[in-house]
Amino acid sequence: MTNSKIQNKQNNIDIHDPIDEYLQCLSYCDIHPKGIDNDCEVICMERHLKANYW
Repeated sequence: MTNSKIQNKQNNIDIHDPIDEYLQCLSYCDIHPKGIDNDCEVICMERHLKANYW
């Protein structure tokens, strides 16, 4: 394998999917009878999705 191919493989490992990070963030939010804590959900959206989708 050439040096550039190795470098590209290493770069791909460092890339994180914003949707996966958002879902992981939601997993730390409190769950109430009416759903996920709204403030926590907004924080996760702003932190992980806003820059990529809005």
